[in-house]
Amino acid sequence: MSKNNNDVVTLKIPSSSPFTPLVRVGLTTLFRIHRINSDNLESFTQTIQEAVEELSKEGSTITAFYKVKNDEVSVELKCKKKTLRFTSS
Repeated sequence: MSKNNNDVVTLKIPSSSPFTPLVRVGLTTLFRIHRINSDNLESFTQTIQEAVEELSKEGSTITAFYKVKNDEVSVELKCKKKTLRFTSS
């Protein structure tokens, strides 16, 4: 994971299944570091995991961009030309 100048954490993983859970682990870690608690976090992380697994079928590198603002985390997933965006509430 790397952090660029825009307070965005970026994670790139290969599309193979042993690596896809790393996107969810990164997300969970950000929630803990920033002490974000919500009743729907488990549902949110599960949604992200399902999206990553779907993107992994493309057979290309998956890039996850995490951005934390106040008590909200935004996740953008990119694989080839496909982009998916999610925001916790």
